[in-house]
Amino acid sequence: MPSAATLRRRVLSIPTLLAIAVGGAILVFALLRIFDLDWDEVWNNISGVDPIKYLLAVVFYYISFWFRGLRWRLIAKTADIGGHGGKNVPGTFTLSGIILMGWFANSVAFLRLGDAYRGWALAMESKGDFPSSLGTVLAERVQDMAAVLILVLVAAIWITVEGNSEVPVWVVFTALVLVGSLVLGLIVMRFAGDRVASRLPSRFSTAFINFQRGTLGSFSGKGLPPQIILGIVGWLLEIARFYFVADAIGIDISFGIVMFAALANAMLTTIPTPGGFGFVEGGMTGLLIVFGLTDNEALSLVAVDRTISWLSVVLFGGILFVVWHAIKAKNSSYTPTKSPN
Repeated sequence: MPSAATLRRRVLSIPTLLAIAVGGAILVFALLRIFDLDWDEVWNNISGVDPIKYLLAVVFYYISFWFRGLRWRLIAKTADIGGHGGKNVPGTFTLSGIILMGWFANSVAFLRLGDAYRGWALAMESKGDFPSSLGTVLAERVQDMAAVLILVLVAAIWITVEGNSEVPVWVVFTALVLVGSLVLGLIVMRFAGDRVASRLPSRFSTAFINFQRGTLGSFSGKGLPPQIILGIVGWLLEIARFYFVADAIGIDISFGIVMFAALANAMLTTIPTPGGFGFVEGGMTGLLIVFGLTDNEALSLVAVDRTISWLSVVLFGGILFVVWHAIKAKNSSYTPTKSPN
């Protein structure tokens, strides 16, 4: 199980350091060989950020965690995590904090360990089992990608109607592939899951059945529409973050492009380097240049936005992680399962 001790070991593990090195090498190559940059102009753009608008971007971003926490609570209760009707599922504020800590883990560790950490933390807080709790995280990922696809299509239509830029087809295609793959996985789990479980050793079979129950149970009942709506609200708040960052720098950019770029940013963070390091910065800068920004404007916008979407998560999520586990360590009733890793 991905306990707090496991996470601490993974942060400075060789795979994590190698992933950071690969991401860093890609980013350095892009900055030195691909983009035509005037570093004085980039610095002037960054140092001239409007602090009020930047603060608004931060506020919108962190408000999104509350909506994500509320959605996760509805998902967990629908899946009966921690008892019938999810009676032991913690409140929205607690789940929002767990999501922030999970994103912190994804920002500093390899292979998105934070998603597994979230399942572990939910299991501990709700007194439920880890596989079922992890299933709710997968269900949330599916809903996230569905919301991203909806908003990407809206943004693509917006950009096409404006007629000032061409829509990068690869972003739409990537969103379609991600959603299609996740939906296909759910279909296979629904109709072939029992056969898969019957072929596994008893220990793994029970875990798989619970994981299947937590995942598929998250989509039952009438709770799905409000969950999707809350997910879309969360993404709209992230889009607002990106808009206010651009406005804080003084970059005039279409709202349709802001939507498209913010959602492409989210897809790039799924690449399993810590926080998508290297791939997000290079990919987003290139995308914004395609949309008509200068190389200097594009890099400035990405750099400032990453101080919120990555560095602030490392800072605030890390502080919360340390404080959270220090408090839990003093609570004798909170005894995490020892990790075998």
